[in-house]
Parts: sequence; structure tokens; C-alpha cells
Amino acid sequence: MSGKIYLVGVGPGSQDNITPRAAKVLKNVQLVIGHKDCLDLLWKYVIGKDVVAAEMTPVERATMAVEKVWQGKDVAVVSSGDIGIYAFASTFFGYLRDNELKVEVEVIPGVTLASAAAALLGSPLGHDFTAISLADQATEWSIIKKRLISAAESDFVVVLYNPIGKVGSKRVAEAINLLLKCRQAATPVGIVTSATTGQERVLVTTLGEVPVKEIEIDSIIIVGNSETYIYNGRMVTPRGYVEGLGY
Repeated sequence: MSGKIYLVGVGPGSQDNITPRAAKVLKNVQLVIGHKDCLDLLWKYVIGKDVVAAEMTPVERATMAVEKVWQGKDVAVVSSGDIGIYAFASTFFGYLRDNELKVEVEVIPGVTLASAAAALLGSPLGHDFTAISLADQATEWSIIKKRLISAAESDFVVVLYNPIGKVGSKRVAEAINLLLKCRQAATPVGIVTSATTGQERVLVTTLGEVPVKEIEIDSIIIVGNSETYIYNGRMVTPRGYVEGLGY
């Protein structure tokens, strides 16, 4: 008899961001797999359970999860933020496809890093936005540049994930320069580092003054659109509400 795999997003950096649904799943499964720093956050939910916190590649985690499910266990694989956004879920489904495997899977969404950072900044995601990862191992830079230019020309608010990679700050510096070709230097920008960990740092600046050298591996950047403004230190993108008509 096979068990079930739960892919669980546990939010960014704080137990306060763990949803009741995620907490319920963690309390009911027999095995929990994830990175040590993530599991340290979940300690009260995994007491008395089998826990695997060893450093493993995503494919190794997927392989172990499937093996344990075939042994009849219910397994949770955890990830910070939302496990379906720049995280483990797509890799896991790709592993199942590549190996022609079928197991029962349920994805448990979590608070995203983008929404957590946006809340700390004010309301920069109040209107249409796009998220682009600068991770230098995931996508060719030529493709990322096309996406950045398209987003900038379309006046989307732009959320930049993974600004620092194996090539350091080179990509984020070039990304800012590309956006400056389509946006005013005074465009509001929010940079949040270590969001919701209790040690978060929040900076509201402008596109022309982004301190690239101060951006860290756990930073996320939100670049406003042509209507985004800063009021009383908060970054806001209006949605266009008209009294009597609505949005």
C-alpha cells in the first residue's frame, strides 16, 4: 500500500507565516524531508517524527520521497516560501515525468517571499506585476534579458528573485541598467533582505540609486512601475479605484 507525498510551502523565515493547512499536514505525516534551516523553523511540528535534514540535491530528495511513499509512509517535503514558486515542486513533477512514475501528490501552498517582502514595503504589488529570477544556473542570461526588457516596456512592476548567484552581483547590476533604459531613475525600488526572520532589513530607494554592492543572496528586489509612489516611507502601486464604479 502506497502513502502520499505532500509538497509543503512553509513561508519565509517565521513560524507566523506557516499556514494552518501546512501545520496540519506536518503533524499527520510520518516523514519530513528538507533543508536543515527550514526544518529548524518547524521543530514543534516534527517532534517524534522521522526527519531527514541532510544536504541533498533536489533529485535525491525526490528519489527518497518516492521510495518512502512506496513503503507506505506519508511524506512531506518542505520548502521555504511557496514550494511551487521558484522551488521544489516543479523539479519533483519533472522527476516523476522523466522516470515515468505515478504517486499520489498534494501541493500545499505557502506565503511567498514576494508577498512577504511587499507587505514590509507597503503595497508595491497593488497592480500588475511580473516575477523574474536572476539565478545564473537556471536560465540563460540572453533569455532573462529579453524578459526584463519586455516587462519594463510593458510597465509591469518587476520582482527580482535570486539577485546574487555564482557570478556575484553581475546579473543584478545589468538588470538594473536594462530597466533604467525604460524607466525613470526616480522609479521607486524596494529591497528586502531576510524577510520576516526578525532580522529583516527593508530599504526603499530609487532605480537610479540602487546600492548593488549591498544586495545579498537572501534579498528580493521590487521595482515599481510608472505610477508607483513613495508616501511616508511606504512603497505603493495604485490600482485605480473610482468611487461608485469600483476598480
